[in-house]
Amino acid sequence: MMNFQYDTLAASVRLKDVISSASNRAILHRLKNNDPGLTHLSIDESDDDYGDDDDIFQVREGDDLGWLGYFIGRNEKLKYLSVCYLPGDAEQGRKFFFGIQRNTSIDEVDVSIRGFLGESLSVMNLPHVTSISFDSYSKREDAHYFALGLRQCEALEDYSGLLTAEIVASLVSLPWLSNIYIYKRGGLAINREECMALRELVANATGIIHLDLSRVGLGNDGSELLAEGLACNSSLADGALDLRGNGIGDEGLQALASSLASNAKLRELNLCNNNISDTGWEALAESLAHNRALRVLSIAANTAITETGVRAISRILQSRKSRLEDLWLDSISICEEGGKLLGDALFVNTSLLTLSLRCVGGGMSIDDDGLKALALGLSRNSHLKILNLSENTAITSVGLRSLKQYFRSPSCALDTLFINSINIGDEGACALADALGQNKSLKSLSFDKRGITSKGMKAFLKLICDSSSPNSIYLSHHTLCKLGDRCFGGWGWRLSGSVRTSLDTFLGMNNQTPNLAAKVKIMHVFPDLDMVLLFQWNTKFLPLVKRWFDTVTSDDSAFAASVQNRKLSAIYKFVRAIAGCKLLPTSSHSAASEYQS
Repeated sequence: MMNFQYDTLAASVRLKDVISSASNRAILHRLKNNDPGLTHLSIDESDDDYGDDDDIFQVREGDDLGWLGYFIGRNEKLKYLSVCYLPGDAEQGRKFFFGIQRNTSIDEVDVSIRGFLGESLSVMNLPHVTSISFDSYSKREDAHYFALGLRQCEALEDYSGLLTAEIVASLVSLPWLSNIYIYKRGGLAINREECMALRELVANATGIIHLDLSRVGLGNDGSELLAEGLACNSSLADGALDLRGNGIGDEGLQALASSLASNAKLRELNLCNNNISDTGWEALAESLAHNRALRVLSIAANTAITETGVRAISRILQSRKSRLEDLWLDSISICEEGGKLLGDALFVNTSLLTLSLRCVGGGMSIDDDGLKALALGLSRNSHLKILNLSENTAITSVGLRSLKQYFRSPSCALDTLFINSINIGDEGACALADALGQNKSLKSLSFDKRGITSKGMKAFLKLICDSSSPNSIYLSHHTLCKLGDRCFGGWGWRLSGSVRTSLDTFLGMNNQTPNLAAKVKIMHVFPDLDMVLLFQWNTKFLPLVKRWFDTVTSDDSAFAASVQNRKLSAIYKFVRAIAGCKLLPTSSHSAASEYQS
C-alpha cells in the first residue's frame, strides 16, 4: 500500500489486527496521538532483556511495519529514530521507509542494521533529517542501497558511518553536508579502496567543516591519499580535521604538511597518538608557523618527539603570523631545556589561551626544572587562561613554589590550573597557597586529595580568607571558586568540621566580584565593625560608610537582614561619637533614620 491508501484505512484499522503485542500497540497509540513524551524511538529485534521498554518497538512475527512507518510519518513530536532491525522481507522494509517519508519532525536517524535490508534502503527518502549514521554487518550489499537513499536526504548536515565509493558519491551531492565522522568496526584498518573514496570526498565536498577520521588506521599510504584530496580545494575552511590514532609516521605527515600549506584555512588539527617523530613534525611545523587560520593543535602522545621538536613548537608560538589558541603537548618530554624553549616563546606570544602538558600513561612530560624554566617565561605572559600539568608525578613542592613569580605577576591572566594525579601533599598545598598570595586571576585550582591533611587545607583557607583582621581579609584571594576535585560544597576528603565549613562558605562567597566578595567576608567574620579609626575624619567618612554597607548583598535573607541592622548600628555609633551623645536621640534606629532621611 501507498501512503494515500493508509490514509483511507487509518480511521477504521484495529491495531490488534496489524501489531502483534500490547507494548508495540501502545507505541503506535502514542505515535498516533502525538505524545510529547515520545521523542526518541528505537526499532529492534525482540529481546527479553528489553522487557516492556516504552520507547523500543520490538519487531515480532505478525507486525505490519507499513503501519509503523505510516504513524511515524504522521507524528510531529519525534526527534530521533534508530533502526537496528527490520525483518528480511524486502516488501515490509519498503513499506516502512515509504511511510516515514512524510515525517518533518525527526532530526536524527541511526541506521545500524543487523541482517540484510537490501533494496528497501533505496527508498529512504528523508528530506528533513539533518543527521544520519549508518552501519551494516553486510556492508557491501546494504551500502549500495543506502547510498541510493542517502541522495534524497537533501537537508543532511552530519554523516557518521561506513565509507564506500558509492556513499561518497551521494555525500558529495548533498548541498548542506558539513560534518563527517568515518568509523571502522572491530578495529579494522581502512583499505585502499576506502582511502581512495576518502580522497574523492575531501576533494569534491567543498562544504565540509569537520572531518573525523580518528582511529581508522590510515597509516602513511592513507595519509598520502588524504593529502592529495586536501590539496585539491578549500574544503575544511575554518574547520577541523581529526586524525588521532592512525599510525601516521613521518612520511604521511610530510605529505599532509605539503597539502596543508596550500590549504591554509584549517582551524583545528588533531594528530595525537600517532608515530610522529622530529623529522615529520618539523616539516609540518614549518608550514604551521606561517598559518594564520589554525587555532587548535594537538600532537599529544607522539612520544618520539624530542627537544628538537619542542624547538619547532617554540618557533610556531613566536611567529607573528601564528594565531594558535589551544595547544596539547601531553606526554611529550619537555624537561628543563624544553621548558625554557616554551617559556621563551610564551614570553612574546599573545594568542595562546590553553596549554596542556599532561603526562598520560606513565613517563614524564615536565618536572620541577622544566616547570621552573616555563614559569620564568610565563611571568610576562598576559594571555594564557588554562594550564594543565596533571599526572606529572615528577613535579614536587619545589616546582609548584616556582610558580610564585608567575602567579604574583600583574600580567598573570591564568583562570584554571590542573595538577590532578600528583601527590602534592601538605608541602605542595602550602607552596601553592603561598604562591597564590597576591594573585588576582585564578578561579579554578584542580588537584587530588592524596597526601593533603587539614594542615594543607588550612593554608588554602588562609589564602581565601585571612581572618586575622579586616584588612587581611581584604587582601585575601577573592576569585578562586573551585578548589581540589570539587566546587565549593561536598569535600571529597576528611577535614575538621570548622575547616570544611569555612572553605565551603568562603569559596561560595567568591562567586561574585572580588570587591563584593571581600566585603561579604569581612561582614561574615567581623559582626561588629570598629568605627573608632574613622572618627578622626569627622563626618567626611559617614557617606562612605553607608555606601559600603549598601553595596553588600547576599542571597541569604538572614545574612542580608543582619547587614541592614549592622549598617544602622554603625551609622549610629559613628554619628554619636562625632556629634556627642546629648545631641542625638537615644535610639540607634531613630538616629540612623534621621540620617537616612
